Amino acid sequence: MSSPAEQQKQEPARIKLLQIVNSLHAGGMENIVVEVCNRLDPARFAITICCLEKLGAFAERLRPEIQRLELAKGPAFRREDVRRLREVMREGAFDVVHTHHLGGLIHAAAARGLSRTPRIVHSEHIVLHDWELQTRRLWQRRLLYQAAAWCVFTVSGQQLAQLRQLRLLHRRMFTLHNGVDLTRFRPPSENKMDVRARLGLPADGFIFGKVARFATAKRHVVLVEAFEKAAASQPGLRLLLVGDGGIEREKVLTRIQASPQRGRIHLAGLQNDPVPWYQAMDVLVSASENEGLPNAVLEGMACGLPVLANEACGVRELATDGEHGWIGDYTTADQLAAALSQAASTPAMRLEAMGAAAGDHARRNFSIEAMLDKYERLYTAAAEGRREIF
Repeated sequence: MSSPAEQQKQEPARIKLLQIVNSLHAGGMENIVVEVCNRLDPARFAITICCLEKLGAFAERLRPEIQRLELAKGPAFRREDVRRLREVMREGAFDVVHTHHLGGLIHAAAARGLSRTPRIVHSEHIVLHDWELQTRRLWQRRLLYQAAAWCVFTVSGQQLAQLRQLRLLHRRMFTLHNGVDLTRFRPPSENKMDVRARLGLPADGFIFGKVARFATAKRHVVLVEAFEKAAASQPGLRLLLVGDGGIEREKVLTRIQASPQRGRIHLAGLQNDPVPWYQAMDVLVSASENEGLPNAVLEGMACGLPVLANEACGVRELATDGEHGWIGDYTTADQLAAALSQAASTPAMRLEAMGAAAGDHARRNFSIEAMLDKYERLYTAAAEGRREIF
């Protein structure tokens, strides 16, 4: 029988993991970070999350033993912030640092300096656009991918293809799709009308829903304009917006107040449990112009919803047009309005079949358990310095 000392020697040391994010405000990437950290085996991983700016509401969802730090950095790059992060990294003696987006990579690389440890795992969560395509930002990624990152991954193949096209390369570069909690996000066990009544929503009508913060890329204003056009000739349509915060919050709310259809637009605000709100919808809408992989689409599909989504955000890797909903170029309000009208005119049996197919597809291909297994293997490979990951 092994002595306690021998057992301790036989048990591998816990991997010390530092996550670096801008914040844990409500958002898709932030939700994945929280889900992964909460589900990693605490016997194998000791986790710290460092928010470069503010902690944010999602920090309250973390397991109590997960350490959380707020750097409170300013809007510009400052040596003081790098010095403080260097102290965090030195005191934590981390095996792996996972940086999200370029800002995290810049700060982690500067704080680590010339050392090769801890190894930096870097992930990108959006398709690069606008200022991210400026020459300076491209060269920062190009240099830091090679000089600082142990590996680079995206959450969609569309992102990966873009990085390669831009010659932003790394020898360990791959896609790791997001997953969804299928025990939580599922079709309702009760009648949809009962779900609506419980939430205080009108039982009648056809409800399009969107779950997102009010960020520019989410295009709430375009959706409101499209809804107005479709609802003008289809009086039974309703629009349900779930979420809050974001740079365009006041702009969107002002636009809704000015809408001739404002009485048919319902604002649910930020919901800690969005599941019943998904279950109250008839079709989930994603009008975003830029994301990595829209988590709301995955969650809606898992709840048995057909999806109507702009194709610009890796959504074709999640859903098939005509089978799981409507996936297409919905750049303008007119294009989106036509798609809304088409969806609302679809026979109920067809809608039900599309929703069922969407749910089956999510369950077969996007479980959170499969995603978590890949994260565990990734962090373990990085901590041990393996040449291969999967």
